[in-house]
Amino acid sequence: MTGDSTDQAPGRPRGNPALRIFDLFVDGGAVLAAVLLIAVMLATTIKIVFRYGLREGLVGVDQISGTMLLYITFLGAAWVLRREEHVTIDLLVGALSTQTRRRLHILSSILGALICFCLVLFGTLEVVASLQKGIRIAAEIEIPRAVNLAVIPLGSLFLGLQFLRRAWLWPDPAEPRHAPATGQD
Repeated sequence: MTGDSTDQAPGRPRGNPALRIFDLFVDGGAVLAAVLLIAVMLATTIKIVFRYGLREGLVGVDQISGTMLLYITFLGAAWVLRREEHVTIDLLVGALSTQTRRRLHILSSILGALICFCLVLFGTLEVVASLQKGIRIAAEIEIPRAVNLAVIPLGSLFLGLQFLRRAWLWPDPAEPRHAPATGQD
């Protein structure tokens, strides 16, 4: 084996240090999202055991789980996009010509990046405003609103950069992303 993986995501850098560092951050976000997903699952299970087994409620589990779900979404989005494992309308896209597919791919990637960068700008403004005003979420556990909001501009920044990378580096969208599993040529 040469070390090249046939299931390597398109556009993955082989030598560019900046892209490798970017990938480390994206991979780190995905790992953190996976850990948070396990934490949500465990917290929910513990809450059920306490509620029905011990007849006691746990304060704040739903609120904290909701915050973790927000973090999971924004920390994992760039990783999912890099691997091209997001939801697509293959039936529609498959009916288009290769040139139209390529143009649609580039246009949708640029549009996605612009939307993400708007989220970065306005999300950052909201985080700063929440911190300056000391806004707290009125719930079982009063936490600063900025804790919930902070992941939105951060995750959107990485997702927006991944959209730009996707528009720039992606090969012909008509080419298969992965090697065939059957082993036939």
